[in-house]
This record gives sequence, C-alpha cells and structure tokens, in this order.
Amino acid sequence: MKNKKYILLILIIIILLSIIFIYLNNRPYNYTSQLLDQNYEIVYDKVNTNKDKVPHININSEVATKINNEIDKMYEEYNYFSPDGFSYNYSISKNILSIVIKAYVVKPESTHYDIIYKSYNIDLKNNKLLTNKEVLNKFNITEDKMEFYLYNKFLNYYNDLIKNNYFTEKQCDFNCFLQNKNVENLLDDNNYYINNNHLELYKNFNIFTDYHEEKYFNEESFHFIIT
Repeated sequence: MKNKKYILLILIIIILLSIIFIYLNNRPYNYTSQLLDQNYEIVYDKVNTNKDKVPHININSEVATKINNEIDKMYEEYNYFSPDGFSYNYSISKNILSIVIKAYVVKPESTHYDIIYKSYNIDLKNNKLLTNKEVLNKFNITEDKMEFYLYNKFLNYYNDLIKNNYFTEKQCDFNCFLQNKNVENLLDDNNYYINNNHLELYKNFNIFTDYHEEKYFNEESFHFIIT
C-alpha cells in the first residue's frame, strides 16, 4: 500500500514538474521588464574594434540564437575578404527590435568595395522574426505600393544620370539600367529598418558599371526613408 502511495506521489510530482517546464518554455518573452532595466543590454557589441562593431542579441531564444549565428557567419565571411568596416544600428519601436548591419566588402576578383546591408526585425512579444511582407503590413504598405515607390526612385536616378551625361537613353534604356544595378526584382534585397516607429529601407544594388556611376552614387543612395 505504501509503495502505491509512493509511486502515486512520484507521478504527481513528475506531472507538476512537466506542467511547470511547459509553462516556462511557452510563456511570452517578458521583454517589457528587460527594456525598463537600464543595466540590461538587449543588443551589445560582441566585437568592438576601431573598424568593426558586431552585434549580439542578448535574448535566450531559438530565434535570437539563429540570427546571432547568421551575423557571426556574415562577419567571418566579410573578414575573409577584406576588413574594411562592419557596423550596425538598432532600434526598439514598441515591441519590435530592428537591427541593420552594414559591411564594406572587397572580394579578391574585384578592384572596388561593395556595401552590403542586412536587417532583422524581431517581434519581441511573440518572439518571432518578421518577414519583409509582415514589416510592410505593420505600416499598411502593400508590396505593389513598395514596388511602385522603388520603381520611381530608380527612375529618378536613371533620369538624373542621363541629365548629368553619364550615358544616353540610346546607350542604356531603363531596363538596361536596372540590369546593371543587379535589380531583377524591386522587392529583392530589401532590408527594412524600423527606426523609432518609422520605416526605412536599405537596398543593395550595384553602382560600378562601364558608365562610372560610382561617381554619382554615395552611401545615402542606398538609404530610403519610407515613412
């Protein structure tokens, strides 16, 4: 009889521990208390040198771990090519943690550096990495509307380059221009950054062509203020 009671007690304890474990692992991430803690760094410098600042997301979750691993891999790959600068910015807007990374990369076969951007937008409340479409939805922007916005931005670049005698329309039409930019799809290579509740975009595209367009473009050319 005592053995049965002992076994029953053990089973009850196991069940209770299982319930507590499931609760602790499935409860919402308590980001609000951490954000209020001035001593808590939700993002800190994993690497900090004269040229490089590499971010680390200070959240114990599968999503954060995956992103941190991606960032580390990106830094290792960039550093293999050329250590010309790796930096980041981050912002917290309501429950969204947004990080944008900028790297200067010189590949062995190249005679110039490329600027590469990469962004991450994390819903802290639901502990989820947002897709580009989900980010746009938060600002009530459709993909069609974003595509139209970028089409006009690149068209303005194109017309201004013609105006400044980089090439003629006969030499390179607008489709040719987009091809030279490696912009096959205006919604590809878009890195959205939510900065203090405003939407910004860092878009990767090529500026080095036979028409020496690198003299026209600068770093701000890759940066678009959406809202």
